[in-house]
Amino acid sequence: MAATTAERANYIIIHYLGMLTEHEMEALKHHRHPLKLRELPDGELRTKIYLRNQWLSDEPEILKQLDKGYVQFILNCAERILKDNPDKVYFNLCPVCRKLARTPDAKQCRFCGHDWH
Repeated sequence: MAATTAERANYIIIHYLGMLTEHEMEALKHHRHPLKLRELPDGELRTKIYLRNQWLSDEPEILKQLDKGYVQFILNCAERILKDNPDKVYFNLCPVCRKLARTPDAKQCRFCGHDWH
């Protein structure tokens, strides 16, 4: 199997979110919430609230998954999902240019405009 690209990994994370493990979901949630906190003036107080509500994690096992950055995290998750569920992940490729469509159900290519309705 060829190495998973960031584009394909993102496609899997978006469209096959239910295949993430509980720890992967917690790491994903932990990654997304600090992005919101950076924009707020009372970030320290909100960080405590986010930790209490489990929107952020301070568990080393969860944080370790994000050590090498978000891109590497989604690549690892996507590769695990593909290994565990190879028959459940469908890459919808344009029949003309062979590029990845926006969604598994898309019927028009966002790159070349081909329509396969």
